[in-house]
Amino acid sequence: MELQSALFFNESKSIVKLPTHVISDVELDSEGSIWFVIPKPSMHIEAYDKEIPAKLDFFKKGTDFFVKVRGTAFLQTEINGETLSAGMRERLTNADVILVKVQVQESELVDNSPKPKQNWLQASRSQLSSWFF
Repeated sequence: MELQSALFFNESKSIVKLPTHVISDVELDSEGSIWFVIPKPSMHIEAYDKEIPAKLDFFKKGTDFFVKVRGTAFLQTEINGETLSAGMRERLTNADVILVKVQVQESELVDNSPKPKQNWLQASRSQLSSWFF
């Protein structure tokens, strides 16, 4: 939840694909699924697959890590008995958005912290030791 922003990628092999979206205001449910809204595509929603393989890359400028998530995205136009917050329900009242639920199948935490720099003596010593040992 610290990262707050993600890129949503459609990894479907379908001819008609959703474009990549920057998302924010995500929610997690009790089953570990990720919920968010995206702008409704210009084509009729029935032209798209209802279940698509998807990837989410969560990031935040200035943090030393990011999270990659893969799973199956489900496109929904209404909430069917889901336990989502009032804010998410309010966003869905806008007719220009659709609801996306991503069931997480795998996730990866990537450490992006800067590596300590070595001076030239330490670098040459480690290079020599790798040659001989």
